[in-house]
Amino acid sequence: MKNLHNQRGAVLVTAMVILALLTIIGMAATNTSMLETMISATERTHSEAFYAAEAGVDHLRRNFKSVFLDKNMDKFAAGTDPDWDFALEGPDEIFNSGDDATGSTYLTGSRWITDGNLSGNYLYNVTVWDNDDGGTSGNEYRDDTDGIIYLRADARVPGGGSSSIEILMKGAATGGSALSGYGAQEGGGAGKNYGANDVDTVDASFSSQIQ
Repeated sequence: MKNLHNQRGAVLVTAMVILALLTIIGMAATNTSMLETMISATERTHSEAFYAAEAGVDHLRRNFKSVFLDKNMDKFAAGTDPDWDFALEGPDEIFNSGDDATGSTYLTGSRWITDGNLSGNYLYNVTVWDNDDGGTSGNEYRDDTDGIIYLRADARVPGGGSSSIEILMKGAATGGSALSGYGAQEGGGAGKNYGANDVDTVDASFSSQIQ
């Protein structure tokens, strides 16, 4: 019969090491799962904000169609180019409400929609302003001379998500639709995304897509 050798607690130490490794692996798996859940939730929130901003863009574009035709009826009849003066002058000129333009930038443009409610707390603001096309001195920001304006929707959704979509919109007396525009930001060029940090205006390559 063989005598048992004194292992001096080696089995216990080995078991503790294995247990520690299993604990670390379990904690890592849990942390990875939690991180993936957080990333998924963040992506969902950003997507919701993007779609809310798209809804804001489409909301004002659709509302502008009939007003654009009505405000430019005399120009269509005379065969001259239509303009967006009514949009740049702002909603107060038509509805006696809203924020009218005070300059030719996003921050000083005409706020046509404030806290448009898509559903619940899915809200958007929509602003328009003129591009740099000259115009009457001292009133350039309300004098559209080329039929092109900027339109931007800023959306915010539950969970802290936000998104901004900015487009160029062109109105012209041509065959087909009198009001054309690119209804989404895909293809908007460098620096354009749904993260609400796209502070630069759309680039030339983007404008060519909405003619």
